[in-house]
Parts: sequence; structure tokens; C-alpha cells
Amino acid sequence: MTLFRQARLIDPASNHDGLGALRVRAGDIVEIADDLQPLDGEDVIDLGGKALAPALIDMRVEAFMSAGGAAGLTATAQAAAAGGVGTILLHAQPGLSRPERFAAIEAAALDCPVNLLPTGVLVDEAGELGEAGLMMRAGAALLSDGGRPIRDAALARRALSYASTFDAWTALRAEDADLAVGTCAHEGDLAMRLGLPARPAAGERLAIERGAVLAELTGAQILFDRVTTAEGLSALRQARARGLEIAATAPVTHLMFNAVDTGAFDARYRLEPPLRDEEDRLALIAALAEGDIDILVSDHRACTGESKAHPFPEAEAGSANLEALLPALCTLAADSRVRLVDALRAVTSTPAQLLGLAQGRLEPGAPADLVAFDPDAPTVYGRSGLSCEASSAFEGRRLTGRVLITMVNGVMIHQPAG
Repeated sequence: MTLFRQARLIDPASNHDGLGALRVRAGDIVEIADDLQPLDGEDVIDLGGKALAPALIDMRVEAFMSAGGAAGLTATAQAAAAGGVGTILLHAQPGLSRPERFAAIEAAALDCPVNLLPTGVLVDEAGELGEAGLMMRAGAALLSDGGRPIRDAALARRALSYASTFDAWTALRAEDADLAVGTCAHEGDLAMRLGLPARPAAGERLAIERGAVLAELTGAQILFDRVTTAEGLSALRQARARGLEIAATAPVTHLMFNAVDTGAFDARYRLEPPLRDEEDRLALIAALAEGDIDILVSDHRACTGESKAHPFPEAEAGSANLEALLPALCTLAADSRVRLVDALRAVTSTPAQLLGLAQGRLEPGAPADLVAFDPDAPTVYGRSGLSCEASSAFEGRRLTGRVLITMVNGVMIHQPAG
């Protein structure tokens, strides 16, 4: 048993943010009150006014799949625990499009300190339709296009119609494939001056408008994956006004950085999608505050230093962001860009509701997946107890917020020394 006292309880599901106490027993939250007295044999943790919230749910974490399983998954799980993330939605590369390929993820989940949920791919790299029903039975929490826009509209329609029969959410990349091919930057004055091949923001708008039409045709539940532009947000709002069952994610990197960060050809900022204009970044923050962006993701993709040691257009796209997710949200809140409870909703109760998970909220009976953190603690990412992986866009950045404890199913899986 564990008792948290003098905690700033933040529960985005109920929009609660106030001092209180919370008791954990047998892996579940069993009691919440203004104050609770310790019981015999109970571990008591006095947070002294520091925050206690549901552990984060990260719906986009990539990992490479080899013949022997998911390479680097142990390091990924450790980074998640250190970042206050209790559940990760794994986007395997190459994608899982056959039910038998889920066995390796299931085996890895047995020894994983965090909850590990796989994503099934509806259309594989060869253009073949995956077995949606069998993948859902094998444990897929979400279906997707594998991060590759489906060019063939007829194939996309068949795939979404198939997925809709299982009441499954399908993540579609918010990108027009033909406008994006061969590019590495956002179309604008900076990319033109640097001579970088660039894609227009209109590519997102086209993809979302197309996806909305497919949702009307098929009745599918569509999650637009990694919306990053003001044009994409406008298309999203118009689609929602038609009463479609859609949702959207945004990568946390694109709320913290903009295209100017690529100006020194620093491959740490070689991301996919590319970093956008400052106007787009501010539009994403406003959309988060207003609820137009449903879910924030770390978009964690650990790249080696070697894969980044190339000219900017040839460097591997990706960044290790798991441990930066919570500090980035605390930083936005500290800058008065968004309320902390609203920022946390996009990484707790909303993804839990979409995926049908029991966690993501503070209430008796819910799993004790919790994160205790100091939302005001200044830190330099990678230099104040946070382990920075091979390449991260956040490395050396000044942020606010530090994880104190991560608990999953009532088990403490991370507590930094001191």
C-alpha cells in the first residue's frame, strides 16, 4: 500500500486541480480525499505540494523490429519510465500487418515496466491489405497506415471500410504523399534561402480533406496523425463541423520548435514532418488550449549519432523525445500558453478514452498508473538527471518540470536518486 499526501492532484478527466491525498492498494487507486491518515504497513510519500497526475499515455513511439524482436525496446521503456510515461503505443518498423508478428511484442510486454500496446498496419509496404480483425484479436490497440500515406484512394477506402467493421480507430498520416516526396523542410523563405527541398503546408490540408471524404464514404473513425500546420488545423475544424468521428494528434516537438531551428543545418532538427513556421507553432499551441488537438505525442524515434552524421537532407529523420514530453508541457504551462490540466488531458484521459483504456484518470478503481512531478523545477534537458539518448532535438534546451516518481499498476518503476 502507498499513500500520497500533500499532493497537488491534477485529474484532467474531471478537470480537477487541487491539494489532496491518494491511496494505492493492490495496483489500483482505492481512495482520494482532502487528507488521509496512514494505515499500518503503508508507505507514505509526502509530496509537499508537488503534482500527482495520471501517468502519461504516449500514442506514438517508434521501435525497430528485427527477427529477434523489438530492438532497443528496453532502452525505450526505461526512457518512458523516466519521463513519467506509463503506457506507450508502439509503432513498429517495419509495421505489423500480420497477426503472427504480434507475438514478439506480446513477449516483450511481459518484462516491460510500462504498458506496451502495439499498432497494426492496415496496408503494408507491398500495398497488401492487412488482416484487421485478426490483428485486433492479437492485441492491436490501434490500426494505422504505418506512417505512409496511402496513395491509392480506392485501396484506402477498402482499408477504412474493413477497419470500420471492427469499430477500430485508424491513424492516417496527415500528409499528401506526392507533395512530400523527396523533401526535408517546410516550404518558405528559409528553405528557399538554404536550398532545401521543401513541402507546402497545403499538403496537410489536402490529406485531411481527403481523409474526411473517406470517413464520410466508409463511416470509419479516423485519427489524423501528426498535424503540424495552421492549414491542417483549419481543414480539421471544417471536417469536424460535418459531424465526422475524427480526432487528431500533434508532435510535441512542433509546439516547442520551428523552422528557424533548422537554419544551422543541425540534423537533430531533421524531423518528419519537418518543423514549420512560427505561425504554425503558435496555432498548434492555441489548438491544444482550445481542444482542437485531441492528443499530443512524443513522436519518439531514437536515431543513432551515426545516422545523423550526414548532410541535413540525408540525415535520418527522428528525435528521442520520450523524457521531454512532460517537461515540454510544463514549460508551455509555465509560459502561460496553456493550462497544465489541459495540456495533461492530451496525454492522459483523452488517449485513454480513445483507446478504451482504464487508466488515464484519478478515481477509485482506476489502475494506479501515476506520475509525481515538480512542474516548476528548471532543468536543462540531458544535463539535470534526464538521460538524453543518441540524438534529441531537446538536448541542451532549458525546460521546466522534473519527474519525481513514476508508478505503473501500483509498482514504482522510476524514482531518481535524491
